[in-house]
Amino acid sequence: MAGVLGCAVATMPQLAQASDFPPVDFGGYVKLDVLYSHFGNGPVAQGFARDFYVPGSTPVTTPGATGHSYLNFSAKETRLWLGTNTDVQGYKVGAYVEADFLSGQNPQTAGSTTPDARITNAYNPALRRAFITVDNWLFGQDWTTFQNVAALPETADFIGVEEGTVFVRQPQIRYTYGGFQASLENPETWAYTPATKGASTANKTDDNVLPDLVLRYNLKTGVGDFSVAGLGRQLKVQSPSAAGAITGADDTAFGYGGSLSGKMPLAFLPGDDVRFMFTAGRGLGRYVALATIADTGIDTSGKFKPVTTYNGFVAYHHQWSAKWRSNLMLSAIEGDAMGGDNIGGNATKRTESAAANLFYSPVKNLSVGGEYRYADRADVAGDRGRLNRLQFSAKYVF
Repeated sequence: MAGVLGCAVATMPQLAQASDFPPVDFGGYVKLDVLYSHFGNGPVAQGFARDFYVPGSTPVTTPGATGHSYLNFSAKETRLWLGTNTDVQGYKVGAYVEADFLSGQNPQTAGSTTPDARITNAYNPALRRAFITVDNWLFGQDWTTFQNVAALPETADFIGVEEGTVFVRQPQIRYTYGGFQASLENPETWAYTPATKGASTANKTDDNVLPDLVLRYNLKTGVGDFSVAGLGRQLKVQSPSAAGAITGADDTAFGYGGSLSGKMPLAFLPGDDVRFMFTAGRGLGRYVALATIADTGIDTSGKFKPVTTYNGFVAYHHQWSAKWRSNLMLSAIEGDAMGGDNIGGNATKRTESAAANLFYSPVKNLSVGGEYRYADRADVAGDRGRLNRLQFSAKYVF
């Protein structure tokens, strides 16, 4: 009996001790936004387009449309993260999780089960990034390797240069060696439904069987930091699509593109810099401008007609003093070869915006400021819509 008990005790799992776990860092920021928006060509429901600038959501001219103005207060951009990084048996192992209260919200209506502004203004947290790192490898959800986040300017808006930037977070496997990065990333095809000729609806297909491939090289020089990236991807739909929204189409095509970005300090103006990003490609729609333009159209025979897009931004940062700073931003995107029977007239043909801001930091990590934005959107049919927005923000990083 003693032998049996001894064996049982010997094989019992050991309880984890505090010393078994690496130290965890914690941080984030709290942010209040106050936005006054005037959409010149129609109403916009409560949701993303009134929380931050969404280029494809600016209404264009329709018969009888009038301008609509809104005032919105929000603390949804508030962000939290947890991270750890330690040596484990000769490997450098880390983990990172980040969430906010804005990224996953749906449009809110009075009768819906999603939060609304009548009583609580409560919003659910949404996963932004979650990944494991082992030496030079990353496994999990992060910014796409195709995007250079370091080139983004400081803005009151959630992003600030929506039309001109690559902007995707998704699961991936990434390898980094010096300035070189390569990744296999989650695929998805974003296509205009072929059955709608006058009014296009873009839908995902969920039919991809190959990962997106990204190659990128980061270069630091005496005049600035630069990044060049290339993307190759499969576009695929099989009727009916797995997402259930596309029928009568069955095709596979190849999408590709390149992006050049950077940040250049101005030696003659200490503290000032110029940031930029220029991206072009065929079938890149969902990777740029918040998927304002879809990856592809589908012709009457059910075959893909990928859309070529060109987009970019330029931003100038000026440091007035140790506590005051400003940013001026120009951003645009245009889709090419978008007419005919493949894409309806209401699809976005081009959109651009200009914005300027002023921030003040009375103490370290605290910023208050204001931003003005003007945006103009045109669809394939030639109709146009405009947005004027004033935004105030207060942000404390901890």
